[in-house]
Amino acid sequence: MTSFSTNIKSILTRRLVFVVGLIMLVTLASSACAVQESNTYPVEIFSEMHYSQSFRMQEPPRLAPPADSVVFKSAGDSNQTYNVPDKQERAYDPAVAGNLYRVNCSVCHGVSGLGDGKAVRHITSSSSFYATNEGTPYKAPPNLVDSAANRLNQREVMFSFISGWNGPVMPEFGKLLTEEDIRDIVNYIFDDTTGLSK
Repeated sequence: MTSFSTNIKSILTRRLVFVVGLIMLVTLASSACAVQESNTYPVEIFSEMHYSQSFRMQEPPRLAPPADSVVFKSAGDSNQTYNVPDKQERAYDPAVAGNLYRVNCSVCHGVSGLGDGKAVRHITSSSSFYATNEGTPYKAPPNLVDSAANRLNQREVMFSFISGWNGPVMPEFGKLLTEEDIRDIVNYIFDDTTGLSK
């Protein structure tokens, strides 16, 4: 019997030591996680403070709503809320159209549309990327005034030419500008009073 009771005491003692050791290990591990020594300070207890919902240093101060404000409930009849108005034609403004042309087209086609923009020497260079790959330099940008009078003499043809793919140098402006902007540029090219064709 003494041998049996000794074995039970031994087993209980080992289990008790194991449980106490496990508790100490968990306590040490949790305290080690709370105190980091890998950041700026020797003992860093606030390295993750910027993730805290109560600490928002990066946000501007919040403003209180006006005293007479009410909760938004509805914008009216749902049938009218989801209807997007059709695209509306805007009036041609030569100043706006001229600025669109200057920003998007004049670097290649020139300020007067004669095909003499600042980028022409790079486009037609025999050492350009296009010339290196194709073996011959790319042709100069066309004279838009001449094109509007002869080759692309209809506004819709000019519009589709500007909007679509026209070789490796001229971008597809249909992907870069709105339809209204491209139509303004086309009207500016054909404008014989204040545009390019004057």
